[in-house]
Amino acid sequence: MAIVIALGIALAAVAFVAAPLFFGARQAARVAAGEGQASGDLAELLAEKETVYAAIQELDFDLKSGKLSEEDHHGLRRRYEERAAALLRAIDDLHPSSERSDAPRRVRREKRRG
Repeated sequence: MAIVIALGIALAAVAFVAAPLFFGARQAARVAAGEGQASGDLAELLAEKETVYAAIQELDFDLKSGKLSEEDHHGLRRRYEERAAALLRAIDDLHPSSERSDAPRRVRREKRRG
């Protein structure tokens, strides 16, 4: 009985984490098509990008700690990477490179040089 409850909780957690991957794709497609407020959409996309990056880091940690098998890790990581790529394309569509500042790159270069 405890195993059934544990599996139910695990499935609910996976569904909660994976839902943005499936339902967020529609929103990214609409943003890429030019619908909605650009600044609000950009903020949402940036926030979702950070969430996806955090999920990828957590997957890597779970693999190293032995909580995930290699196959599960590979499949989930691939899905998150695909979602991250779609988010980055949508962000680029909303915020073209010509509008971006070069300041963050300069700061990183200066930090590397010391």
